[in-house]
Amino acid sequence: MNIAIAPCCWGVYWPVGNDLGWTDYLDRIVAAGYRHTELGPYGYFSTDAKVLSHELERRGLSVVAAAHVHTLADPDTAATLADKAHQICALLSSVGGTHFILMDESEFYPKAQMGVVDEAGWRTVVEQTMMAAGIAREHGLQFSFHPHVGTCIEHEDQIERLLAETDPALVGLCLDTGHHAYWKADPKAFFLRNAARMNAIHLKNVDGAFREKVLAENIHCDRAFEEGIMTDLDRGVVDIADFMHTLLAQGYDGPLVVEQDLAPKHPDTPEVIAARNYAFVSSLFQGRAGR
Repeated sequence: MNIAIAPCCWGVYWPVGNDLGWTDYLDRIVAAGYRHTELGPYGYFSTDAKVLSHELERRGLSVVAAAHVHTLADPDTAATLADKAHQICALLSSVGGTHFILMDESEFYPKAQMGVVDEAGWRTVVEQTMMAAGIAREHGLQFSFHPHVGTCIEHEDQIERLLAETDPALVGLCLDTGHHAYWKADPKAFFLRNAARMNAIHLKNVDGAFREKVLAENIHCDRAFEEGIMTDLDRGVVDIADFMHTLLAQGYDGPLVVEQDLAPKHPDTPEVIAARNYAFVSSLFQGRAGR
């Protein structure tokens, strides 16, 4: 199990328009201690496999996965998803990655109806998920679905319905501890109930006091993320040390990606946060190989 990080820790959510270039990102994660990364949004890194491989190799880095966000409940976007999935998976396979991670697009939904779909919309989500999983398999990759706050698959009953209605031989789950704990659900208990489907982990944590305010005052999730509901791994309501102990005890050996969405008001820089999170997670391995 290798400790990886993702570009979202520097506020990179889109392929273009970012303050930090992709080679600078690579330099910064190396300085913070990481040797593994996700690719981030397709087009942020070079899409030329030779160029990307060269830049990774000369820094001693490897890619573990690529995450992609798509409007899964919109049937008119199936061709777009298929095309993008092939592009991402081809690049990912070429540079040695192993997991294609898919999540629903929260911005697809009206602000007052985040994640609301009818039965036809739900069936479209399942169908597009299975299609993307099949494409990942074609490229020799594992597929992981990532539940996400503000989408139609964020609560435990929604996640479990998706697992029940998709092929377990194709569709695994990327459990994000922060998104799972946003609604006071227990990521450890959920992992243990569904361990057979877990093939990727995103490590996040949630500010407990702010979560209480968010839920009590019905603060929109967009504002909650912008104001820092996701906090440093050693400072939130999720017992990351206990969660990591559970992963190791269960023999989990998939991607382990540190994520802390950039909050503009955080007193520390992304570089300081990334290094602190790496040191914390690394210490939990207690000398085990694979860091």
